[in-house]
Amino acid sequence: MALSSRILMLFDNTNANYVSRLYSGASKQAASSAIKVQMENVHGTDLKPENLLDAPDIGGVILTAPLCDDRHVMLQVEKRGLPYARIASMLDPGRGITVIMDEFEAALQVTKVMLDAGHRRVGIIRGPRSHLASMRRYNGFAAALGTKGVKLDQSLVVEGDFTKASGAEAGAKLIANGPTAIFASNDSMALGLSEAARGIGMSMPQQLSLVGFDDDPFAKTMNPPLTSIRQPLEEMGATAYRMLADHMAGQRPAIAHAEVPFELVERASVAPPAA
Repeated sequence: MALSSRILMLFDNTNANYVSRLYSGASKQAASSAIKVQMENVHGTDLKPENLLDAPDIGGVILTAPLCDDRHVMLQVEKRGLPYARIASMLDPGRGITVIMDEFEAALQVTKVMLDAGHRRVGIIRGPRSHLASMRRYNGFAAALGTKGVKLDQSLVVEGDFTKASGAEAGAKLIANGPTAIFASNDSMALGLSEAARGIGMSMPQQLSLVGFDDDPFAKTMNPPLTSIRQPLEEMGATAYRMLADHMAGQRPAIAHAEVPFELVERASVAPPAA
């Protein structure tokens, strides 16, 4: 593989912060390398991922969620004989280079912050089912409830699509069912829910505690600042690039695995439930 090859980093994602942080990590890692990285986001376009794979100088591909678990896309990459890395993959661990964070344990830990504060009517805004990470976060949430003997109440489960607007819409439905605390499966939905709660006069965290996931830059400036999981996106992007570039240079096998640790960031968005 010629060292002048490019690595194509593919996204199908609405979350601009997620996209930019992963790409930033990869591009900084690529700065001192002959193998450059090109980012393409097919979301909202007519492009199919496979349409981008045939440029003559593409030597490798990084697939991000949810493309990392799209078996059709993986097959198209493999048909072209391209090595690839997958970020946040949940399926087929023996295919390509995989870089993950423990979504299950992270969701469990952030949910336990609310449970440890005394909450038992704890709701969740799930992410979209097309993202398998959403299921892992949901399962971690449910497991955390189990550690306190709390039964999962389906009336306290709603689904969003990782956007702020869906957080506001789904959050309004959830609030109507009387939770005292909510886990939003990403920070954008947490922000939408927070604004919906304030719009009906709820005080936070006195009447409603809230946690998120990702630790987006706005999380620390929310009112109150949001407890969240710091997902090491820059490091995941850098690790995927480095492992794939090493393979392209003959220094690493085509199948390898790395896990990058998360961080629980506790702020002021959780308080004990009101008496």
